[in-house]
Amino acid sequence: MKFKQTHTLDKNNSQTELIPIFKPMKLTPVENLPDGPGWLYEIKYDGFRCLLDWREDRVRLLSRNGHDLAAAFPEIVSYCLEKTGDMSPLLPLLLDGELVHLLNDARSDFPTVSRRSRMRATSTITDAADRFPCRFAAFDILEEQGRDLRAEPLENRKKSLHKLLETAGFPTDVSAAAPSPVQGIAATKQAEEIRKKLLSGNGEGLVAKRIGSRWTDGIRTTDWMKVKNWRHPPVILTEYDGENGHFTGCVRDQEKLIPVVSLKHGLSDEEAETLALLFKQNGEKKTAGIWTLGPAICAELLTIGVAGGKLREPRFSRFLHGEDPESITMKRLRRALEPIPPGVAVTNPDKPLFPEAGVDKDGFLLYLQEAAPFLLPWLQDRPLTVIRWPHGTEDERFYQKHAPDPIPPFVETYPGEEGPRILCNNIETLLWLGNQAALEFHVPFGRLDSPYPDEIIFDLDPPDAARFDLARDAALRLKDVFDSFGLHSFVKTSGGKGLQLYLPLPKNRFSYADTRQFTEITARFLCEQAPDRFTTERLIKNRHGRLYVDYVQHAEGKTIICPYSTRGTAHAPVSTPLEWHELEDGIRPQDLTVPVLPRRIQEIGDPFRRMEAARAVQPFADVLEKLRQMV
Repeated sequence: MKFKQTHTLDKNNSQTELIPIFKPMKLTPVENLPDGPGWLYEIKYDGFRCLLDWREDRVRLLSRNGHDLAAAFPEIVSYCLEKTGDMSPLLPLLLDGELVHLLNDARSDFPTVSRRSRMRATSTITDAADRFPCRFAAFDILEEQGRDLRAEPLENRKKSLHKLLETAGFPTDVSAAAPSPVQGIAATKQAEEIRKKLLSGNGEGLVAKRIGSRWTDGIRTTDWMKVKNWRHPPVILTEYDGENGHFTGCVRDQEKLIPVVSLKHGLSDEEAETLALLFKQNGEKKTAGIWTLGPAICAELLTIGVAGGKLREPRFSRFLHGEDPESITMKRLRRALEPIPPGVAVTNPDKPLFPEAGVDKDGFLLYLQEAAPFLLPWLQDRPLTVIRWPHGTEDERFYQKHAPDPIPPFVETYPGEEGPRILCNNIETLLWLGNQAALEFHVPFGRLDSPYPDEIIFDLDPPDAARFDLARDAALRLKDVFDSFGLHSFVKTSGGKGLQLYLPLPKNRFSYADTRQFTEITARFLCEQAPDRFTTERLIKNRHGRLYVDYVQHAEGKTIICPYSTRGTAHAPVSTPLEWHELEDGIRPQDLTVPVLPRRIQEIGDPFRRMEAARAVQPFADVLEKLRQMV
């Protein structure tokens, strides 16, 4: 491995150190993965290739150009530094891998990693590390205890990496649910098994690595081969640039044509010449070398995704002869970029489900796919109750707790008193339910593996949507109470007219009887502070315009609307986690709908992202004991 010299200054002198220049072993692109017993297969994650250079006195994340990215990803570096004492017998280490921002176990969001790598201001980096945490996913080990392993056969290096990860307590395969900033990428000999995982998660691609191969610095080799998980979006070709030979592709967004790609690769010489001639003969010359043409020529492209509104790694695939340019829409582009996983059948995709919001079934399924990284963790291993509107929110609805017969093989169930209950533990089940117009997802307060609740939830229910100010007032008053006890609290809209407050609880410690003591005392205290505004009266006729503080609902067997679930109302509202300051800033629940939630998540992340960390340190036992002494 080559090195470059850098100089560091301290108070006394200038020191020279050697930084490895990372020239990665390169993958050879192929259309089909090799098959046979001589190969290992793994997921290709869409991130930044880098080395984790871990030594007793420092941790670096070295790019392929030898730049240290550590400052841009402090959550990874600080975690490693905390573990350095325990890892000392294994250091120094040099791991090959990817910087990733996981959306699921098979997919990393490259635009997030790229955006974070360019940040320079400390405050911006700190905020991004909290909202959009990244991880180092290792697929190879090049050095352990200072011993160079690059000449070792692939299978030996994989075994060494697996043992290292197990010894350190890091996940040996990528897990979006695991909090560890350092994880491994597992390899398997089962190509079909890992291909299913890739397509289910809509990841970037797959890699095949030849058993017995050595790690070679900076060489593109057929020992490592990659296949892209190409998406197939359609575009309208509207502009030709004669200077560079690029064609601009657009999609329709209502009445506008939105450029989404500048394209050249994939066209044969004959196709490029014919297409350029067509623009010159039938189009309008705008400036020197630029010709435009009205919507007429449609083409299918290959791409691995989108970043900054533009298709990534675009390649021409084929012309769509006879395609109506009016049908090449932004919605169709989104669907092409987020294909339905294999095995999930979709019927009547154009059926209106939320008529006021203009959301049909396909739009609802797209929302579920985009919200899945944040919605599915709340559904995992919780007995599910859904409310279905088979003909949309303007028609009849019904509740469903039990699994129908038959069910697809990907749907997990567990025995219930009156029949098997549905568990929504994967994206396929979520979309299967979505296809049945299950517009609301209600879950209990705990999971199957424990009789104890995972969280306490207060439901703040104003008399109508016009009195949301009562819910805001109650939530902020309760937060003051929780803060005074040192309790970590979170808030979301109900998706209706009110708010719901969450207090995460340490796992398997507190019964519903314990939590009932707390919720009753807290609710009555709030109502005593403002009896003209808040009440615990269950009968609507006796509330007299006051907000109902529902603490009774928090009980075994009861359910609550899941975070990020839609509600069955025509304008497509979503039960949306909030930052506390948003309540003070005057956010309106009616504005948090299916059309706006995906962009909101991209911009601010998930306000419930700290829930698990808060659960681990929640001082609920101390608070409960104090309350018992007061009663």
